[in-house]
Amino acid sequence: MAEENNQKKSPIKEIIQPFIDLVHAPRALWGINLAYVLEGMVYFGMLGYLTIHFSSFIFRGVENADEPAHNMVMVLTAGITIAMFFLGFVADKKGVRFALLAAFSIMLIGRVIMSAAPTVLGMEPAGLWSPLHITTMVGILFVVVGYGMYQPAAYAGVRKFTTPKTAAMGFAMLYALMNLGGWLPTYAFLLRDEDFLNLGIPGTYWVYTSFTLVALLCTIFILTKKTVNRAIMAAKEETEKIQAAEKKEQSSGSDTEPAKQENAKEEAVGPAPVRVPVHMWIVVIGLLAIIFWRVPNPHHYWVGGAVMALAALAYTIPSWTRWLANHPLSDVKFFFFIFALIPVQTLFTYNWFILPPYISRAFEGWIGDYFEILSNANPILIFILVPIIAALTMKAKVYNMMIIGTFVMAAPAFLLVMGPRPIPLIAYILIMTVGEAMWQPRFLQYAAEIAPEGRTGEYMGVAQLPWFLTKLLVPLLYSGWMMSRYCPDPELGRPLNTEFMWFVFGCIAITSPILLLLAKRWVGKDFKTKAD
Repeated sequence: MAEENNQKKSPIKEIIQPFIDLVHAPRALWGINLAYVLEGMVYFGMLGYLTIHFSSFIFRGVENADEPAHNMVMVLTAGITIAMFFLGFVADKKGVRFALLAAFSIMLIGRVIMSAAPTVLGMEPAGLWSPLHITTMVGILFVVVGYGMYQPAAYAGVRKFTTPKTAAMGFAMLYALMNLGGWLPTYAFLLRDEDFLNLGIPGTYWVYTSFTLVALLCTIFILTKKTVNRAIMAAKEETEKIQAAEKKEQSSGSDTEPAKQENAKEEAVGPAPVRVPVHMWIVVIGLLAIIFWRVPNPHHYWVGGAVMALAALAYTIPSWTRWLANHPLSDVKFFFFIFALIPVQTLFTYNWFILPPYISRAFEGWIGDYFEILSNANPILIFILVPIIAALTMKAKVYNMMIIGTFVMAAPAFLLVMGPRPIPLIAYILIMTVGEAMWQPRFLQYAAEIAPEGRTGEYMGVAQLPWFLTKLLVPLLYSGWMMSRYCPDPELGRPLNTEFMWFVFGCIAITSPILLLLAKRWVGKDFKTKAD
């Protein structure tokens, strides 16, 4: 048994296995996977340029252009998360193939608009709310809708085309291909830079847009209706055989299992609390503070008033009160853990909000000229490091790994306080990624462990909240402001002070491991198992 477990946890095997599985995957999964790696390349490639595209081109001449530029990127990243919440049903209602084709078609329209605005349509930079700004934002909204439909459909397709025995393989392939696609824009400087094809960012966007069309055509011709129906039927038949075999194996212990499940359900439901916990009202107060700080006058009165009205309804309407009182975030320990991770998660968002413009503005030579090389290093490092670190730390306790991993991820931000130097930058990217690989896979494991019986899925869903809030709060609160003041565009002629900027970023990120360490006796004692 020990030898079998070691083989299963072999880092090298886990790295190459997704590609072995990809070669042997059925045609239906090929239809999803091939398009998925292309879409990963297109999405992360265009996202990596978007901040620079807005701040240095669309908002050229606008004072502190980084602030509105970061807000536009926020529309894309946070908007996609919201769109997935509302559009995830399309694959279930209309079918996976329909959802994928619709998603690629909508994203293609959006990317054509974004690419055509400054090229085919000839729009020139003219500040905020210029025709170029509005047209580009319309294109972004199309991408938001399309991607909000696309990713749930891709995961739904893997679920439908695989069996309980092959599902893990299918999802592992998606994870591997997403990171592979996210790394491919490393070489986009060959398209953008004047020393090579000199297409600039608008021209490079056209190349990415053409790959969206390729992904659409791959889906049309590989994932045909006949292929989809065959894959679903085959997976269904195989699943039924597996379930029948499992029922035979479990028949001897079936007498006691229903009673256990019934008791678990009763325990999970229990008497519902009648009051919304105090810590949830603190969130409302914090939200109001942010609104009155960042939303311009007099609009903050309207937005703040709407939030207060919703809070009043939640307090007075019994069904709303019960829903909030039974929400996973009403669990004060889970609430604390979720919000304690937000500071270190800010480093994720810097991969597209901060790193591309920071490297291009602060560094000279090939590092600054070809900033794509280092700003896109994270995906391929994660792809390599996650299985290795998982194998090395499989016996470590989950909470301890969360503390150590968040510290290892946050601490290297202080290396950049030394200034824009190559070695600290490379060390930051490498060590930060090691920390990410240490704690990020354990995060959902924590959510599953702390969840009461019968509510695991609910807790797993809410566990995505820190990622959404980070994509929303980082640009809304400070990232654009910090870049404008401490790492401005060289064309503005203002001095750089990136050392102080990264000191602040490091102080924000290091808050997470400190909070987790201080709360170890309180939160950590609820962990029931070690990492598997």
